[in-house]
Amino acid sequence: MKYILSEYEPKLPLKYFEELSAIPRGSYNEKAAADWIESVAKDLGLEVYHDEWNNVLVKKAGSPGCEDLPPIILQAHIDMVNEKNKDSDHDFSKDGLELYVDENRILHAKGTTLGADDGKGCAYMLALMDKDGDTFAHPPFEFLFTSGEEVGFWGALRFDYSKISGKRLIGLDGGGEGQMCITSAGFQEVTWSIPQDWEPAEGKAVKISIKGLKGGHSAGKIADELGNSNKIMGRMLHNIWKEVEFNLSYIDGGLMFNAIPREAEAVILVHCDHCKAAAKKVFDRVCAEVKEEYATTEPDLFMSFEDAEAEKMVSKETTNKLVNCLFCIPNGVRMMDVRLPGIPVTSTNMGVVKTRDGKFTINTMLRSMSASLDADYVDHMCTIAALCGVEDADVSTWIPAWPYKPDSKLRQDANALYKEQTGKDMELKAVHGGLELGVFSDNIPGLDMIPLGGTSDNAHTVTESLDIDSYARVYEFMKEFIRRMTL
Repeated sequence: MKYILSEYEPKLPLKYFEELSAIPRGSYNEKAAADWIESVAKDLGLEVYHDEWNNVLVKKAGSPGCEDLPPIILQAHIDMVNEKNKDSDHDFSKDGLELYVDENRILHAKGTTLGADDGKGCAYMLALMDKDGDTFAHPPFEFLFTSGEEVGFWGALRFDYSKISGKRLIGLDGGGEGQMCITSAGFQEVTWSIPQDWEPAEGKAVKISIKGLKGGHSAGKIADELGNSNKIMGRMLHNIWKEVEFNLSYIDGGLMFNAIPREAEAVILVHCDHCKAAAKKVFDRVCAEVKEEYATTEPDLFMSFEDAEAEKMVSKETTNKLVNCLFCIPNGVRMMDVRLPGIPVTSTNMGVVKTRDGKFTINTMLRSMSASLDADYVDHMCTIAALCGVEDADVSTWIPAWPYKPDSKLRQDANALYKEQTGKDMELKAVHGGLELGVFSDNIPGLDMIPLGGTSDNAHTVTESLDIDSYARVYEFMKEFIRRMTL
């Protein structure tokens, strides 16, 4: 393959990042990437365990004289969020990513997510499996590559932890540079389903589209008061319904349950031209209101109302159920943490609304630092949906939060090294996102953990980026941190 990053440091991690980026690895499609990681490990003569869930564990002996030291676990997830521009012809099932570096030495992918979340961590590990791991003293390594992180941590939840002996873990799904997470939220997914009762289309078909929203990770961006295309669509359809009854033919919004949706569209059928004109009048009013409300946070919001075609539609009863759910089910922050400024305690994101498989689905992700608050909010939302006439709710398993450990030796040692190198303390932060560290803490008693990572931004969006210089500095920091574990 043609490498575009060979002139940049760190050379070996970036080489592996490019090779990994050439392999499609969206969630549920990690097998090819996992097989490749296994082949790399075997070519290097390392012990490897590849399970049926496409988790891969690779073990490398300690450097000479360090073979009997307690192992250090390094961990990253293989899968990435597949998000692309509407006009992109990229096929995530077969196409590799098209990488490029801008004038500021920032790495991107053309028209798609970059997969730095968490390809950056995987590449660090692959480089240390290879010759970079032979250039400094280190304890035995246990490299854990997990699958399905972006869709509920199902790889980490199913891994056989008896295969691991280490009690110290560096999670490489962290960052940015100089920052260290100390606790993270748990999460749960709820999906409501509404059966479709199709009948032949009658009336005037209209397509309503919402575009131009920023989107972003539903953990890091949920408190930024960004627009959610599914909720804006629910508001629009609800207001039109109050003036003009219609039948729904199609609705689609969002791509991932853990990404704030940027776009949505719906096709509705109204009875006549007069009804269409009345609907357009409501559309214009609500459009103006929403654009004014989001003028600061969403300046590129675009909404359209145009003629369409439709072959079928669902009943007004089914339409009403869906519109009521879209409008009434809560979205956004429910409670902020008074102890940790800027961090939500509990929130929800209506990430995906679909027309498929004989039903309409509304998919929402909840995050919380508290299992009890999460359970209460799930109950709250399911009660609202039931009042709207929708009782078919699929509630996923609660994924545990990562509790704060005040006496973490890894955190203290990492901060001491950072202060020695920079003269500053690391920025300690709590995050509203879920981290696999919560699953690991539940499955490995006595585990001490920290996350590290270079500076990256806009995960789960087409503007995702990785600061190459920061990536190099954090790599050197991590190697020195691990070397000092041998002293």
